[in-house]
Order: sequence, then structure tokens, then C-alpha cells
Amino acid sequence: MSDQSREQILSDFQNCTGLEHIDECIHVLEQYEWNLPAAVQSVLDRIGCANDKETTVPNQDTVNNSTSSVAINTTNQNVNNKRQSDSNDIDDLDQPRTIKTIPGSQRTTTGIIGPVVRDLNFTIECRDRTEQIAMFDNESVYQLKAKICEKIPIPPNKQNFVNWETKSFDDQTILRDLHLPKENKIQLSSIENGSASRTQTHKSSEEFPITVLCEDQSGKMVPFKLILQSNTTISDLKKKIEHSAHIPLQSQSWQGLLGANDSHSITTNDDERMDIDHDSGLETYEDENPALSQNETSLPFGATTIASRVPLIPDEWTDDVSALENFARVFHARYGSTGPILYIGPLDQAIQDSVYASIHNRRPLAIYLHNDQSVCANVFCSQVLATDSIVEYLANNYVFWAWDVTSASNRTRLFETVRRCVGNQCVHRVGSIENDTFPLILIVIRSRGLLELVNIIEGKSTPSEVLLNLIQSHESFEEQRLRDVDEEIMREKRENLKKQQEDEYEQSLQADLAKERARQEEYDANERLKQQRLQQQEESKARLPEEPSETEKNITRLKIRLPNDEGVLMRRFHINNNLQVLFDYLTTHGRMLGEYKLLTTYPKRDLASLNASDTFEQLKLYPQEQLILESL
Repeated sequence: MSDQSREQILSDFQNCTGLEHIDECIHVLEQYEWNLPAAVQSVLDRIGCANDKETTVPNQDTVNNSTSSVAINTTNQNVNNKRQSDSNDIDDLDQPRTIKTIPGSQRTTTGIIGPVVRDLNFTIECRDRTEQIAMFDNESVYQLKAKICEKIPIPPNKQNFVNWETKSFDDQTILRDLHLPKENKIQLSSIENGSASRTQTHKSSEEFPITVLCEDQSGKMVPFKLILQSNTTISDLKKKIEHSAHIPLQSQSWQGLLGANDSHSITTNDDERMDIDHDSGLETYEDENPALSQNETSLPFGATTIASRVPLIPDEWTDDVSALENFARVFHARYGSTGPILYIGPLDQAIQDSVYASIHNRRPLAIYLHNDQSVCANVFCSQVLATDSIVEYLANNYVFWAWDVTSASNRTRLFETVRRCVGNQCVHRVGSIENDTFPLILIVIRSRGLLELVNIIEGKSTPSEVLLNLIQSHESFEEQRLRDVDEEIMREKRENLKKQQEDEYEQSLQADLAKERARQEEYDANERLKQQRLQQQEESKARLPEEPSETEKNITRLKIRLPNDEGVLMRRFHINNNLQVLFDYLTTHGRMLGEYKLLTTYPKRDLASLNASDTFEQLKLYPQEQLILESL
């Protein structure tokens, strides 16, 4: 079989079974000689639920009589917490729902956070060397060590992560289970003389097999064979089963742990064997007789401490979006419910998209503050926030933002943001509340343009009390919103009226300015014409010869009657003067050539239309003549 065909079979197998781990898929396919239908059917049959989309294939190694076993009941204890998706009838309980924010925009989208593969970046510092490595969070610690070995010549079994002393992991640990931020730094050192890894708290490299029987949904016992380090705790064992069998921690019900709690370690003992509760009807498997080493502090089975619990928001996470995505994932893994739909984004952006949204899309903001130090935290999350009626009411009427204030650094970070966005009064009220009063739901609305904390719902409240408080707070918000709507309508009317008046005033002003410009242009034109006439009069006056006396010979007397009874002009001219002299004379009296007709009585002629060089003698306008001037 070619490599290409095997890759296609592997891809089809993953699509059919939903399995993600390549090594696990190849192991199953090799068992069935790469027969795709047989391999898929074996996975579905052995898990016992053909419709389960996230199936894990157990180790099929033959279980011998020397194997110790632990039984686990996978009955889902959160059936009542299931709810239907808004868009279809498929149960989406297994995936935490969120609201995501697009940078630079105010729009949001709702979606499902599934087992999305995240990119992780590692900066490896070893002596004077620094290397960059990129990984996926579904890869194991051993795969990370192998990549480190490619760049820094230290074998994986000799690598020591110095600055990871507080993390609990081994080579088989999946990076996703460590809840790492995107950017990570590892200070690497080499373990000499075959000493054990620092992750082994008892400094022992001993390994031993153990088989865990898991009851599937059909009641069938499915064995899972694990290889454990001698320092493995009960908590680590549960996490391995969660990873191998896809059984959430909160859904696991164990038998045969002899009263040990999560912090107790498992060690091998040749003289003792782990006892199994035979009332469960399970077959007993024996291994190398691993026994539980009891710590000095004895806790009842099922008890947990805050130190052993993965925080909803780790201290080292500074990016709000990544922190809230981690909050949703850990909340789902811890409480077995998606809870309310979270707003994924900074608090100031949540405020903008809720109480500062447009008047018709505006919603109150519900800020959920979680504190693991409170005795009410577990009950409130599992029995109140998981209630369908509360989840639905929050989704339809609120923007729901959350934060974990268990650690002092996260609390300080939140208070700084709240002080900046909401105000000091809100910080003082929340800061004065005791830890056992948590979790809290703060209801923030906008009143008269200012943010106001109108209600604080405490963690000791019952589901009905929480729902009643949410309804009452939303009614107060809605009353204020309706008042804001009325004010907005009145404001728009005032602005429209003001704009209309401004437009009318502007139109009137433009009309007045146009008239003024026209008058000014007319005045300027008249002034220019007046100046031109004065200039023409001066020029004509300079050319006009003196009037001859009464006693001179060869003269003619002209009598010019003006229009509109304006009078008569009389003057003597030499008969050898031409008509231009007469025209100049009329110009000096304000009668410009071209603005009049100059008519003779008989024969009737218009002198203004004749040649200006003709003389009075030629035109027989002597010894005297009466002329009539008509304006054009």
C-alpha cells in the first residue's frame, strides 16, 4: 500500500471517528491492517455509542492477571444541565459558547469554542543560546522536548525545565492540559548522571502499568491501560483518563481508591494489591500491585483544594481575549456546563457594546466575578449559572462578561479597569465584600449618560432569587432606556427643527448676498460708464473749436431742440466745420453719439447716421438750421 493511500485512509478515519491524535489513529488502523470500515466499526463498538462524535479507542493489549485495576463510572451527572442550541436541535453541552469581538469594530458574533488547536510559541533559553519553537497545543510535552533536541543537543530524557517547577506534567502530558498562554519561556538545563526529571516529585524514574476499567453508556466495561510514573497522583490519573477516554473530571465517579484524595500519590508495592469494590460487579485485574502512599493530611474522597485546581484565569495571562477564552474552557471542564454565553473581549469594549450601544440595541452589562476561595463558588456555578432559564435570560437580555478574582493580581487588574471604566464607587463597593459572599454578578446600566451599578447579586442566592434579581434589574434598565428613547426622540426633533431653521436662514442669507452682489455689480458698471462718459466729454471739449462771433462771415446758426422738453441748444459754427464738431458739442452736453438721432426738418435726415467728415456747407446746413434730437 502506498504512503499516499495510507494518508487518505488516515484522514478518512479521523473524519469518521473524530479522533485527533495521529499516533492513536495509526495504532488502531494497524491493528486492522488499514481496513477502514473495520477500524471505524471497532472504535464505535468498543466505546458503545455509535452516535458519539468524540470517541477514544482504548488500548487493546491483553489484560493479564497481574494487572491492578480501578473502575470508573462515566454516568453523566449533569443531564439536567443540558440545553438546546438556539440554531438547531443538536445538544451543544460539550462546547462552551462565547461572544467574540472583532478588533477595531463594535460588532460581535456568537459561536462555539470546541477543541480548537491553538498555536503556542516557546522561547528556549539554555546557557548562552536562545531558540524559538512553535507547537500546537494538542501535542505532548515529549514532542516539545524532541523539537528542542533538534536545535539544542540535549536528549529529551535529560531535559529539565527549570522555570516550570510549579507545573505538574510528564512526557505524555498534552500541552493543552497545562493551560499555557500563547507566548512561553523555558529555561533549559541538562540533567546529568541519569538523575530523574524534576517533574518527578519523588525523584524516581520507575514506571509501572495500570489498567482502568471505564463503564461506557451501554454499561460495558472498557479497559484502558496506562503507563504511570511512580509519583503520579490521583488527580494526575483522573486527568489521564479524561484525556484518554474523553470523560470530563466532573463526570468521573471512581471506585477502588481506598479513600484516597486527589493529592495522594500512587506507588508500587510488591506485597499489597489495590482492592476493588466487588459490589460493582466489575472483574478484578491485577498489575504490579500499585498501592496508594498516604500523605500526612487525610482528606475524604472527592475533596479538592484550591491549590490543585486549574484557575479560570492564570496570573501570567495578560491578554484579555485569551484569558476569557481560557475562562470558558476551564469553566466547561470544571463544572460540566457551558454556562452563560460569555463576551470575549476587554471590559471597556464590553461596555461600549452594551450600555453605550445604539438606543435600540442597548443592553445592561452583567459582570460575573468568580472567586475560588468562596464556599459558594462551586454550588453557584454548577446549580445557578447552569440553570437553563438563567442562561437563556442572560443571553436574550444582557451582555455577560466574566473575570476570576481569586488571585490578588487578577483582582488588582480588574479593579484598575473598573475604576477607569465605571468609577471609584463601584470599586469601593466590590472591594468591601468578603470572599465568602462571592461569586458576584454586578449589574451596570447607563443613566443620564453615566454608568451606574444598580444591583449586586451574591453567590448565596438561589436560582429563583438570581433570576428575579436579573428580571428586576432589567426592568429598571428598560424603564431608563424608554426614558432615553423619549429624550432621544425629543432631541432629534429639536435638532431637526434647529437644522431646518439654520437651512432656511442660510438660504435667506445667500439670497440677500446674491442681491447685494447684483446691486454692487450694477453700481460698479454705472460708475465705470459714468467715468467713461466724463472722459469722453473731456476729450470732446478739448477738440471743440471756439464758437465764431456774430460778425464773422461763413457761419451757420444751429438750433437743437432737446427731447422731453429739456430745452434748446443754440450755437454758431463755421460752414466748413464737419459734423464731428457738432457731435463733440453735443457730447460736452452729455449727449453721447450712438444714444440719439439728430433729425433735420426738411428734407428729413438723421445726421447721426451720416459721415462725420461731411461739412455743414456740403450738407447745406447754413445759414441756419433747426434740428431735433431724439433719444434712442
